[in-house]
Amino acid sequence: MNAGGAAEQHVISAADIQDARLRRLYEYWRDKKGGRRFPARRDIDPLDFAYVLGHVMLLDVLRDPLRFRVRVHGTDMVMRAGYDLTGKLVSDVPTTDYRRYVHERCEGLVSTGEPLALRHTRTLKGRTRGYEALWLPFSDDGQQVTMLLCALIYD
Repeated sequence: MNAGGAAEQHVISAADIQDARLRRLYEYWRDKKGGRRFPARRDIDPLDFAYVLGHVMLLDVLRDPLRFRVRVHGTDMVMRAGYDLTGKLVSDVPTTDYRRYVHERCEGLVSTGEPLALRHTRTLKGRTRGYEALWLPFSDDGQQVTMLLCALIYD
């Protein structure tokens, strides 16, 4: 995790994650994947992480061309952002800089297949807010990343 706002792709451990809810979610993901590289979407039950569900975004990875559709946009995230992306593409994020940032995060996870914990800032309703995010990849076939989960906790 890079506190300066720039994110780096690297293998993380639970110790890298400051927020207890995100750390618990990472441990859940790690337990569900077992000896595999990725868990599959069918391996998880959102009720198992109800403690953070309002802070979660689930994204389907669509290919040819590569793009990302938001399956679930958590209620806390919607409230803070002022828009709901459920059923929409990341390309529909209304803020150009943040849209580019999220797209790059998604592309990076698809490319590396590695979970990512980071700190970043974002301007919401004219105010700069810091947050910690956890990005987790999933795969239905065990090879290609087919879904992403992002959990985001604002300071």
